Amino acid sequence: MKFRKRNPTFFFLILLMTELLFSENSRIIKSPKSPIHGNLNLKLKRDLILGEETKGQYLFFSVNGIEVSNKYIYVLDSKMAKIKVYDLKGKLVREIGRKGEGPGEFVIPQSFCISASGDLYVYDLQRAKMTVFSDEGDYKKDFIVEQPFIRKFYVDEKDYIYTTFDESDSENFLNRDINFARLNPEGKVEKIFYKTFHLKMVPFERKGMKGNLFYEHPYLTHLYFTNIPKDNLVLMNSMRYEIILLSKEGDILLRILKEEKSPKVSQREKEIALSMEKDEDIRKLLMKHATFSKTRPFCSNLLSDEKGRIYVERFKPLTEEEKPFTYEIFNAKGEYLYKLSLDFKIDLIKNGYIYTVSTKEETGEIKIIRYKIENWKEIK
Repeated sequence: MKFRKRNPTFFFLILLMTELLFSENSRIIKSPKSPIHGNLNLKLKRDLILGEETKGQYLFFSVNGIEVSNKYIYVLDSKMAKIKVYDLKGKLVREIGRKGEGPGEFVIPQSFCISASGDLYVYDLQRAKMTVFSDEGDYKKDFIVEQPFIRKFYVDEKDYIYTTFDESDSENFLNRDINFARLNPEGKVEKIFYKTFHLKMVPFERKGMKGNLFYEHPYLTHLYFTNIPKDNLVLMNSMRYEIILLSKEGDILLRILKEEKSPKVSQREKEIALSMEKDEDIRKLLMKHATFSKTRPFCSNLLSDEKGRIYVERFKPLTEEEKPFTYEIFNAKGEYLYKLSLDFKIDLIKNGYIYTVSTKEETGEIKIIRYKIENWKEIK
């Protein structure tokens, strides 16, 4: 369970209902239960490991994102407040950024992306500031983002930013919304495409401190998105098996629906989720007041490749952590192509390679492993 510390302390709470803020006049495809081409058997060859070298400059203290261009592999290490840049053979080429509050420096760099024009955009959560570098690491500019966010984002060729962010209800601070929106190149919210509502936060008091618990566990509603060629966007609410393809203007191009019922969340799953909190007082409070969705989420991530294929990472219950990761693969036409099972989680899939972040529980050692997909060209 991840927590953000504030004064007073806050934690994420569950989401209630969803509102589409764009036209419903869209093409709808009802997906079959079984994929057209059955199970996808990837021929994988491990060809690169980053982070296992003994030299300190190669070690990771955290990995908050991986991006790959035609020349480099970029890895954001939030704890070290820098981006490490490797060539495609794994040699460290340079480091971008450092701890600080000056131009080109970060306090808590939380996420980053390669824009459609090839620049590096890095978001500093602590200062709600976006810093822009060239692909070679030259500092260009920075600007304040109107609505702080901690999640993934995408920047198109005109420097518009697409992301999800939380905000308080205008009438009641204890109600929280989560939005999928477009920000203009100056970081101002220009258009909200999708909105989902939170429940009230849990009041908390200890040793004279009063605040509201703002917590997160896996059985909450989340919004996931990715981008596919031609700068179209793909959005999915974790509690609904509905894949929404959007234009950059927010127009719905296609909706892919899969008729499937999700199992109910068991009491054991709730206990495991809340046991992750180590503070006994907070854990007792959450045991009493924490809210869960009635049924399990359908997905836990959304990915895409340069061919426009969409990968829905199916939600894996906390009681089934030893089971493989499952991905359901669609194309931009809405066809359900394949079902894929892997022993590891996909963090990035690009140019015929899969990148995954592996953390050794006993030591905390972090590695990035790259697998070459030897039958990549055979995938339809």
